[in-house]
Amino acid sequence: MAATRPQSRTRRAGGVPTGADPGGTSAPARARRAAAPATAAGAPDLCEVACVDRTQVERARRALPDVATVRTLADTLKALGDPTRLQIVTALAAEGVGELCVCDLAALVEVSESAVSHSLRTLRHLRLVRYRKAGKVAYYALDDEHVARLVTAGLRHVEEAQPRPDPQAVQ
Repeated sequence: MAATRPQSRTRRAGGVPTGADPGGTSAPARARRAAAPATAAGAPDLCEVACVDRTQVERARRALPDVATVRTLADTLKALGDPTRLQIVTALAAEGVGELCVCDLAALVEVSESAVSHSLRTLRHLRLVRYRKAGKVAYYALDDEHVARLVTAGLRHVEEAQPRPDPQAVQ
């Protein structure tokens, strides 16, 4: 017969343990929230009341991919967080480029061929680029159209978020 852990908290109405946050926030999270410095108007980026829409949370939970997929995507985004690798992928995604050799990429991003090769190895491992060998020359291209769309969408997002020059200030 398995031993059961004794309940250290009594339950109040609604089945919520005494001392627990009815919104489901853990004690460490509540402590961090309480210790966070408040602005004059409070913390505008935090809820001012404890509330959890359990239906929405469950819907979002069901939409989450499995842990392995999340880790792979995180690794992919981390790889694209390196400026040299991002320049390489962006260049390969450019309209009409198709593929470039290691020498071309090194000249383009202004780093050594060794550094480009190292970056390409990381990108190849994550299936962001593929290569083909033509004699002694290694040509690289994006692995598929998804990679180009990812980079293009990211660039569009950043460009839209950039402050636009004020036409009034130019006059």
